[in-house]
Amino acid sequence: MLFWQNPEFIRHARAELRPARAVTAAALALVICALIGLACWASTTTYAQNDFFPLFYFWTMGFQFVVLTFWCASACGQAIAREREMKTYDFLKTTRLSAAELMVGKLLGVPILAYYTVGCTVPLAMVMGIVGGYGLGTIALTYLLLLALGLFVSIMALWTSMQVEGASARTVGLLVIFPIAFTFGFAHSPFAGFGALSIFPALFTLYRVNLDLGRISPTVFGWTVSFPLLTLTLYLLFGAWFALMLVRNLKKEIEGIRLLSRWQAIGFAAFLNLLFYAFLNPRIIQPDSIPNGFQSDINWIAAHELAISAMAFNACILYLIGIATLSPQEKLKVWWRAYHARQAGYFSESGPPWPWLIPAALISYLMLVLEALWLQPRIPLDLWRLPVAAAVLGVTLVFVIRDVLFLQWIGLTRMKRPVMKGFFYLWLYYCAAVILAILATAVTRANTQFIVLGALTPYAAYASEAAPVSVWSGVLVGLVIQLFFIVLLLRAISGRLGRPALVPALSEG
Repeated sequence: MLFWQNPEFIRHARAELRPARAVTAAALALVICALIGLACWASTTTYAQNDFFPLFYFWTMGFQFVVLTFWCASACGQAIAREREMKTYDFLKTTRLSAAELMVGKLLGVPILAYYTVGCTVPLAMVMGIVGGYGLGTIALTYLLLLALGLFVSIMALWTSMQVEGASARTVGLLVIFPIAFTFGFAHSPFAGFGALSIFPALFTLYRVNLDLGRISPTVFGWTVSFPLLTLTLYLLFGAWFALMLVRNLKKEIEGIRLLSRWQAIGFAAFLNLLFYAFLNPRIIQPDSIPNGFQSDINWIAAHELAISAMAFNACILYLIGIATLSPQEKLKVWWRAYHARQAGYFSESGPPWPWLIPAALISYLMLVLEALWLQPRIPLDLWRLPVAAAVLGVTLVFVIRDVLFLQWIGLTRMKRPVMKGFFYLWLYYCAAVILAILATAVTRANTQFIVLGALTPYAAYASEAAPVSVWSGVLVGLVIQLFFIVLLLRAISGRLGRPALVPALSEG
C-alpha cells in the first residue's frame, strides 16, 4: 500500500493539517524566518554585508533541524502511549491493517505537521544558501540528512512509545535525542564511525565548520568514508532494526512484547560486533601499551587493550539481548508444559532466554579471533592475550545470566511493572557492591577493593592487569557465588512455572 493511501496516515494528515491549523503554522514559520533575517541583518555591519546570506541560511537551517528533531521526538514519543491512555488502541489492533502498515501510517502521519512547518521554510533557506555561495549539491545533501534525521528520530520515539504508558511518554520520547547528540564524542575515538550516529559530524564536515573534525576521516574495514554517507547508512541500518521490532510487537500489549526473536537477537549481536570491528581503524592498533608521557594526536590503542574493550562492548550487547528476549509469563508457562511433555527443549523461541546468551558470546569471541588473525602479519597473535579475553568474557557471561534470570523470575511475580522494579533491585545490588568495596579498603588499609568487586561484580576481571594485587582468586570466589545464585533462580523459576492454575471450585448447589 502506498503511504498516501494508508488509512492511518490519512487519519493523522486530516487531523493535523486542518486548513486553519495549516495556515497558522505556515504563517508562524515565515514570521520566525523574518525575525531570523532581521537579526542577521542587524548583526552584519556595513563592511560585512556579504555575510548576511550565509548567516541567514545557517540560522534558518539550524532552526529547521532543531524544530523537526524535537517535534518528531515529542509527537511520536506519545503516539502509541496516548492511544492506550485514550482506550482507542484496541480499535487499531482489530483493523485489517497489518503491523507494518500501522507503523508506516504513524511514522509519517503523526509528525506530518512538523514536516509541513519546516517545509514552508525550505525554499527560502535554499535560495539564501545558493546566493550565499553554497553549491546546490551541498544544500540537497543537507536536506537529505534532515529528512533522514527526522525519520530516524520518529522511529526511535515510536519504538519507545510502544513500551511505555501514561503521561511520561512524551518525556521518554524526547530522551531519544540524547544518544544522537552524545555519540558525537566517538568521532575523536578509535571508533570514529560510531560518531556518525550524531548529525553534527556530518554537518560540520559538510560545511567545514570544525577544523579539527575536518581532519578526521572515519573508516569502514580500513577504507576511508565520509561522515554524511556513513550517517545516512547508519540511520538506514539501525532504522531497519527498530522497524523490525515495531512490526513484531505493534499489535501486542505491553506485557506480551518481546522485541526480537531468539535468532534475530543473535543476528543483532553479530551486527553490532561487525560494526565494532568495521569502524576500528587498524592503523591505530599497536603491539604493546603506549609509554606514559607519549604525546600524539592519534588515539593509539594496544592489541590486548582492544581485546578487553571488545569484551566490555559485548557485555552491553549480552545485557541487551537478554532483556530483549525475556519471555512473557504466558508463553513461558506454555513452554514449561511442552518441556515436561518432551515436546520442546531449552533452545526454544518460548523458553528461557539465558541459553541463547551462550551462542551470542561465542560469536563475539569468534569475531575477536578473526580480527586478530586478520592483523597477524602486523601484530603477533600472542600480544592479543586471547585466553585472558576469553576468561573475561566467561566471567561476564555468568553475571549476565544471573541478572537475566533474576529479571525473568521477577517477571513471574504479581508485582506491577516487575521488569522496572527488577532493574531497580539490580541497581541497588551493584551500588551496595561498590560501597562494600570502598568500606573494605577503608577498614583493611589495603587495596582489597578489586577482590571484593571480583566476588560481587564482573568489573575486577576487566581491571585485572591494573590491579595492584591478584584479583583472580576473588573472581573465582565470585563465580562460585554467582553459580549458586543461578541454581537458586532456576529452581525459583521452576517453582513458579510448576504451580497449578488457580481455578475456582464449583459449588455443589
